[in-house]
Amino acid sequence: MQEEETLIALPEGTFRAENRYERVLVEGISSDVRPPLAVGNAVVVLSHMIEEVDFGEGPVYLVLENHVLGIVE
Repeated sequence: MQEEETLIALPEGTFRAENRYERVLVEGISSDVRPPLAVGNAVVVLSHMIEEVDFGEGPVYLVLENHVLGIVE
């Protein structure tokens, strides 16, 4: 049997990350986020869970609190 290629359409603004995990810096948090997560923390998240949004002033990257895997100290 001949193998077939399967194509997946991705929404505009998505990207293919080379690394499974990303170390990111927290620049802002919602008022209901629990400590110890705080502005200025470096955290580890899964690359595919980073959402890019643009409100007209350039891209902003968002991650839900429950997708933070750990805090880097």
